[in-house]
Amino acid sequence: MPGSIKSGKKDNLKLKDRLIISIDVSAKQEILGLCSSINNTVSTLKIGLEVIYSCGLDIIKSIKSFGYDIMLDAKLHDIPNTVSRAISAITGMGISKVTVHASGGRDMICAAAEAVDAKAEELNIIPPMIFAVTVLTSLDDDDLKEAGFKNGFRDSVLKLAKLAQLGGAGAIVCSPNEAGFIKKELGSGIIIATPGIRMQDNNINDQKRVNTPYQAIKNGADYIIVGRPVTQSSKPYEVIKTIINDIEMALS
Repeated sequence: MPGSIKSGKKDNLKLKDRLIISIDVSAKQEILGLCSSINNTVSTLKIGLEVIYSCGLDIIKSIKSFGYDIMLDAKLHDIPNTVSRAISAITGMGISKVTVHASGGRDMICAAAEAVDAKAEELNIIPPMIFAVTVLTSLDDDDLKEAGFKNGFRDSVLKLAKLAQLGGAGAIVCSPNEAGFIKKELGSGIIIATPGIRMQDNNINDQKRVNTPYQAIKNGADYIIVGRPVTQSSKPYEVIKTIINDIEMALS
């Protein structure tokens, strides 16, 4: 099995490491403004398809200049050779976390993990953690049934998480509501990041499987990913402080 699991160690995680802010805006100046207003109260910012296609990958250098680590939400999903070459190039950008779709299959995940380790060794850098996305938090049982899935999201998430683990991904992405039974089934060593985080008074928007920061951590999440509750707030710094306080209470 590829060695990239070593990059998924979660020892000595600080509170600011556990909260990942998803930058879900498309204007470069707005992104840089958020980098400033967040004021390094978290370690990692996540950028995904909206940012990549609006600003290009050069935005990574701009965000890193503020002192942040980057989770590149690339959601790679293709044949093993294509994903292997893509993730090798991504590793060279110096990001700390990257996502692939677990539904790409064991061979694809394994190829990704091997490519990450090989490129990191070539560059003498720490390999980024590979997070395998299970079932998007915008989907529920009805959506999966419509798409042809035989079972509901709970069983589907577990099967995809097992597949990711066998393929060598050190971490998975699932909703906050599945974190507990995934840890129970696969062991405490698996690392879980959970989007679908909403405060008690937030609109759930296009998400369906959601929960609060406190409950997500209680359920077993190692990282929580928060986007619009922070980025659409007039006081993102204050929202972040509230969330980190909830994380601290959940861990105590």
